[in-house]
Amino acid sequence: MSKKGFKIIRLIHKNLLCRALKHCLILQLTVFMAASVCLIGCGKKGPPVPPRQTLTPAVEDLSSNIDGDMIVLTWTIPGKMEDKSAGIKSFVVHRGKQKISDGDCRNCPVNFKAVAEVSAETKLPAEKMKYAERLEKGFKYIFKVIAISNTGTDSVDSNYAEIVY
Repeated sequence: MSKKGFKIIRLIHKNLLCRALKHCLILQLTVFMAASVCLIGCGKKGPPVPPRQTLTPAVEDLSSNIDGDMIVLTWTIPGKMEDKSAGIKSFVVHRGKQKISDGDCRNCPVNFKAVAEVSAETKLPAEKMKYAERLEKGFKYIFKVIAISNTGTDSVDSNYAEIVY
């Protein structure tokens, strides 16, 4: 064989060897990356969870007294907060009002309307809050109070205070 023939064979062999090495390198990188992803993962050890929210404590001792034609609602500021920096900013008083002449419907939904917002910014937990309102004769009144925290979250409804006047 001539020198020229050996050069051609060597070039073909070199070309095939380079292609084989390239394919081998690509295969090795692919295997390495797949193994890395399987071993490392995404760093999570469970399903995603929403950020923890601070619950605003609810009023539990709403009570009412009638003084002439006025109703006076009283309640205690709830004292337990999961996050003390998220204190109670105010309370929203809601009123449901039904005519007595409409009859007593225990299972009917009450249509509550917000009637007042009572500030609590200067108050401390366990202090008493008051709200007074004039009543009209011939109605059944149902009141509830919702606490609003400094972060703007609402509590669940308080207990109800019912009055037939």
